[in-house]
Amino acid sequence: MAYFLTGILMIAFVASAQASLPDSGTLRNWIQEMKQSPRGPFKQIRWFCADGTVQPPQPYACRERGGGNQHGEWNDRIKLLRAGGYYIANVLAALKPEDFLRLPEKDELLKQILLEQFLIAADDGWIFRRAYYYPGALQAEEEIESGFRLLLGLLKEPDWGNMRFTLLREAVRLLPHERGGAFVTRMRQLTRAISEKDKGFEKLRIKIHVKPDARDGERVRSYAAQHGLPELSADYEALAQAIDQVFGKRNLGPELSSLARRLKDPALAQNLRKQTARLSAERPPAMRLAAAGELLALLRERIFRVRNGDARLTLALVDASLELEQEVFRAGSELTGQLDGATRLQRISWLESGVEALYGAGLISPWQRQALEMSFRRLWGSALQKETYKGELDYLSRVPEWADRWLRFHFSRNMEHLALLEPLARNFIQDRLRGSPLLFYAAVLDSLAGDADRLVGIRHELFGETVAGGLRGLNPGLARGTLRILRPDEKGKKMDPAGIYVLPATTAELPPVAGIVTAGEGNSLSHVQLLARNLGIPNVVVAERLLPRLVAREGRRVILAVSPQGTIKVDEGSAGWDQVFGREETSRKILIRPDLAKLDLQRRAFIPLQQLKAKDSGRLAGPKAANLGELKSLFPDAVADGLVIPFGVFRGLLDKPMGPGEPSAFRWMENQYAQLRGMKNDAAKRDQMTRLFLKRLRAWITNADPGDEFRERLRSSMAAMFGPDGSYGVFVRSDTNVEDLPGFTGAGLNLTVPHVVGFEKVWDAIRRVWASPFTERAYAWRQSHMANPEHVYVSVLLMKSVPAEKSGVMVTTDLERGRPGWITVAANEGVGGAVNGQEAEELRIHVPSGEIRLIAQATEPLKRVLLPEGGVGKIAVKDTETILGGAEIRRLIELARTLPSRYPMLRDKEGRTAPADVEFGFLGGRLFLFQIRPFLESVRARRSRFLNSLDGELERKGVGIVDLDQIPPGERK
Repeated sequence: MAYFLTGILMIAFVASAQASLPDSGTLRNWIQEMKQSPRGPFKQIRWFCADGTVQPPQPYACRERGGGNQHGEWNDRIKLLRAGGYYIANVLAALKPEDFLRLPEKDELLKQILLEQFLIAADDGWIFRRAYYYPGALQAEEEIESGFRLLLGLLKEPDWGNMRFTLLREAVRLLPHERGGAFVTRMRQLTRAISEKDKGFEKLRIKIHVKPDARDGERVRSYAAQHGLPELSADYEALAQAIDQVFGKRNLGPELSSLARRLKDPALAQNLRKQTARLSAERPPAMRLAAAGELLALLRERIFRVRNGDARLTLALVDASLELEQEVFRAGSELTGQLDGATRLQRISWLESGVEALYGAGLISPWQRQALEMSFRRLWGSALQKETYKGELDYLSRVPEWADRWLRFHFSRNMEHLALLEPLARNFIQDRLRGSPLLFYAAVLDSLAGDADRLVGIRHELFGETVAGGLRGLNPGLARGTLRILRPDEKGKKMDPAGIYVLPATTAELPPVAGIVTAGEGNSLSHVQLLARNLGIPNVVVAERLLPRLVAREGRRVILAVSPQGTIKVDEGSAGWDQVFGREETSRKILIRPDLAKLDLQRRAFIPLQQLKAKDSGRLAGPKAANLGELKSLFPDAVADGLVIPFGVFRGLLDKPMGPGEPSAFRWMENQYAQLRGMKNDAAKRDQMTRLFLKRLRAWITNADPGDEFRERLRSSMAAMFGPDGSYGVFVRSDTNVEDLPGFTGAGLNLTVPHVVGFEKVWDAIRRVWASPFTERAYAWRQSHMANPEHVYVSVLLMKSVPAEKSGVMVTTDLERGRPGWITVAANEGVGGAVNGQEAEELRIHVPSGEIRLIAQATEPLKRVLLPEGGVGKIAVKDTETILGGAEIRRLIELARTLPSRYPMLRDKEGRTAPADVEFGFLGGRLFLFQIRPFLESVRARRSRFLNSLDGELERKGVGIVDLDQIPPGERK
């Protein structure tokens, strides 16, 4: 779909069906060529008139055509890129705000405009690098005026709530709009006057008019010294000083006082006047930090009261907010130099000011700010215990991740989109955070985190150096392997099962690896996280600032150790570790032993879900169906109707021959497994044969036919259970005898086909589900732990679709700290929330009191919804901070209370009661239950002598009171 805004300005933002474009390598070459081209992204200069015509570059070409603008015309490559969804080479002067703001895709288009502004600033003009000096291609005055009008139009919109505030503020930060006030006008006038007298100054004039920056003052002085006319020396210096005034440190007092006089909000006006004196350059940096942070937060809260009345005043307030953020940055830089001599109390107060500033800058949400305020209250409590001190600082250490996720919520999709053309686009979030109050916040936090670790006896090590902050353990475990980096553009790359991988985020498709280091954890209740925790695969979250130390050792053999209490040790894989691994008996792994004697493979009739009980797990069907059948008898209104195809049907299918004159599929599988076992000394040949074996088996299963009689029985059973064909949808779910066993969860390994509508499509999905345990990924996670691998049997659960408005996972334990009485919940909007590694809302909830602690706010930009024709689509999430409401949380608390008594079947491998892992959804406030299984952790990791030795001093040192008035030991100069 195309939209014509003005003249040649055509927008074609097509997310799913883009124009035919060359490969990404060719596109990147195009961008590099434009950087070097004297005309950049333009073909020629033209007048674009209000009547829609395009005229040659002659004087007054649009005078008789309603007026217009002169600027560059895009070359053919840019036109093709824009038609393919790459909204680059933007000419703001050609944009009509009133037309742009009517576009349903305006937010996504705006994000691409802002990311291009970032690239221009970060990459010396980017594709405009040499086009700056192409006369007539861009007019700075018109660009600034258009940016100003666009911002005024944005500010007049009624729906700039908390979820979109960040986008609005980034637009004001990045779009040109006379932010420097009269100094900008004077800068342009002086530039023009000099160029009229000094023709050699023309190139620099174009640069300053098109894209001025803080280094232009230095450029002018350098030009004056080397090439300038002596009679213009005073003019050069006046221009350089005007540029310095635009970009240099400013006294905010007069500006804030002027704004206060214009405001009709008495509280905001009073606070602006009150804080002006505290912002004076002569004041101590801690006072300036506190004042600027307080004002930033206040402006964010009050700005919407002004917005509807006066867009220009609102824009001035956002500009003031940006100036205040710079003051926080300056004051924080000064305080960083004073950190060694500061007490714990002073540092905590600086963190509080940092949180206010981050909130005001749009980098954390109101909910997150409120949660952090509660954490500070605990730190200010009397007789502060070491354990509380450590725990609250660990909580405050989530802020950098929150800020990163918040920006990714707004910009990640467009960043990755533009990164196919220009990889530097991926630097946007890092650049923004490094230039924000987060830089100072992280420095202070790290000093306190290191102090807390020393007090309680924790010592994180990264290649022999003690690390204060920046590491957080998710899953305990001990691993040795080659350190490998999986970069964002390497998605789908084959991974080494013996590798320790540094990942940009833990993904749902992750194959088995030795260890995981993630820059983003996703959520702790995703299938992959639960599986890794179950198998004792160590997983660490690492701060961005520590990543270079890991990247420097890419390809080397390393050790990754995470203790049960979260102590982390990353070391070179020297021979000295052989003894440790020998003592740990790492060869003794989890062994999957399904109870073959229990199997009933003769039952071929379809089973209504309500007829199954937990005792049928591993006998007639897998644990999903058996446990849900039990739940349906206990909570009949919470479990949707379902129909189960038992193990016996799949086993009967395997009795059919692989082909004419060949043995049955079952006998063929037995022979294949026997051959694979005989290849222990030839890993490459075994891997090749495994791939071929799995490929043929999957192809055979997906094309096998149990016969017409089976199909007719299935059709009539589905009609009896669900209604007329086409009137409903079902989730077609794999359910095997080798998952949710004592010691092995198997979460997320096999296929679920969501919301299938129509019998023929259901039948096709059933065969795909039958084949899914034999994908390379499922086989790799399962097979190294399994005895008798030929005895994998698949039942299929057809479960009526529920168009859940929100969904997620609940585990009836505290995943982070193991505290009694707490549960862990992760949820997203739409169906299938949290299970596939989405950026979910994650909560810790105290069952006895109902206290809620925010761990992460949902920042997944899209939600999954059921489509009328079948399948799942994705649409934008609502503009809301929270996923689960109070009534829904109370319903989950009640479920957690009643499960142990009403559902006592959950057991670990040693027969003890295990926490429940429950997948749930809500529709119109009504709770639905989609799965229940035991939550299983690696006993081996929890009982490891070496890993527990890393926590050796915790019990001895972790008790006592923290003196907040003390300078942390080891920090004094």
